[in-house]
Amino acid sequence: MGPRACRNGTYQWFNVERPIRLSALSEVQTLGKGGGKFTKAPKHRVSWPETAVSAHGPAVPRRDVLFSLAKLVGEAQESDTGADMAFTDVGREPDDPNQSRAVSTAGAGRYVMYDEAHIVEADFQYTCPRSPAVTIGHAKSWTMEGAGILECGTPIDSGGQAHLAVAREAARISCGPESLAARGQGGSGR
Repeated sequence: MGPRACRNGTYQWFNVERPIRLSALSEVQTLGKGGGKFTKAPKHRVSWPETAVSAHGPAVPRRDVLFSLAKLVGEAQESDTGADMAFTDVGREPDDPNQSRAVSTAGAGRYVMYDEAHIVEADFQYTCPRSPAVTIGHAKSWTMEGAGILECGTPIDSGGQAHLAVAREAARISCGPESLAARGQGGSGR
């Protein structure tokens, strides 16, 4: 392990990205007239959100790096402490995608449940006063996971660009690329 960086340095952040990614997905469950509860289609992880820091130069505590990123993107206030935040917990794993499955619908159709993870990642530079040494690196974490239900025969046309992309990816994988849900507005596939 190399030298440690100072405690009173300054972070500069750049290349900040906040993608939303598909994280869990069920197989299709067919519900008859009147709909019903989702019982036979557990969700499976398709990707794992990750909390990590990689850096070169004098060592900076990973929690400190992630806490700075959390403040930058509005996940923390200056008065918070990074020690008790899930956002700064390196190596944390997402919750079981099936822990809250009390979901039902009133309509008949072929349904798919999915989860999405809100990722935050950025490059950083950490500099210390009166020192030529610089730490550069990359940090990533994730915030809440969202969840959705789609019906394979219904076009997905609302929800914001990133949410639409995740829902359509879920539809392409589970319902098939030619399903109305995967193709979007009126089935045109915009």
